[in-house]
Amino acid sequence: MSESDRTRCRCALLNVMSGEVAREYLRYHLEVERTDGMGRKVHRCDESGVSWVEERRPSGYGGDVIVLRRLAD
Repeated sequence: MSESDRTRCRCALLNVMSGEVAREYLRYHLEVERTDGMGRKVHRCDESGVSWVEERRPSGYGGDVIVLRRLAD
């Protein structure tokens, strides 16, 4: 993934991201905003103002898969 792909805002286009794409998006594009009542991290895009909740799902291979779900406005 190129540097421009990592930082390009996709918040208006996507509702769900998972795996390595979600991990890269968290690292290069989103900022932690708060923790919700269920202990999940909520991230915010400074560019679009869209919030995303981070979930971790067991992958079945000994690790977790990150899933980002866009929150409704």
